[in-house]
Amino acid sequence: MQTHVQHVIPWPRRTRPIPRTVRTPLTWLEGALTLRDGDPVHVRAIHADDAERLRAFHARQSPDTIIFRFFHYMPTLPAAAAEHFTHVDYENRMALVATRGATKNAEILGVVRYDRIGPHTAEVAFIVDDHWQGHGIATALLHRLAAYARRYGITQFEAFTMGANARMLEVLRNAGYPERARFEGGEADVTLDISSPAAGEPTAP
Repeated sequence: MQTHVQHVIPWPRRTRPIPRTVRTPLTWLEGALTLRDGDPVHVRAIHADDAERLRAFHARQSPDTIIFRFFHYMPTLPAAAAEHFTHVDYENRMALVATRGATKNAEILGVVRYDRIGPHTAEVAFIVDDHWQGHGIATALLHRLAAYARRYGITQFEAFTMGANARMLEVLRNAGYPERARFEGGEADVTLDISSPAAGEPTAP
């Protein structure tokens, strides 16, 4: 596989700010999560001081995982991009992380995020550590994120990915939400209807 380095982050594609409406406590999102194989991980909202932990997470990933997430190879995550990804408003831009343990400096194992791109639509993306893929982290975080997003009027997630990204497409297909997908030019545009809870979602306050 030939790879090349670019410093362009194709995220989000078309963010649209929306006036704030509902305030949802972040504490209900945080806690232990038992994965399919019984391994425990910790889940919480992303913090502004996670930038260096996010860069360390990125540096551990294989070229394939990075390309599937960003559409090109980036051996290091630029500091400006890490700051952008970790500084969210928790309403129109939101992200959850799974970590190895609940301590402040615990290693990040996975990230799922959304950026609102319309009144009721948000672009969603996720990435899971190479060694933790297939354990159910992405699905569990996606469920929590969807339950949270509905509190802010978001009823549809849209995901843009490479058509060869079988793992992401499988997660989206089996998440438990009505789905439609369009494939064109080697890319996939997948829409999830999250207006109703899927099985396994936590209950938002």
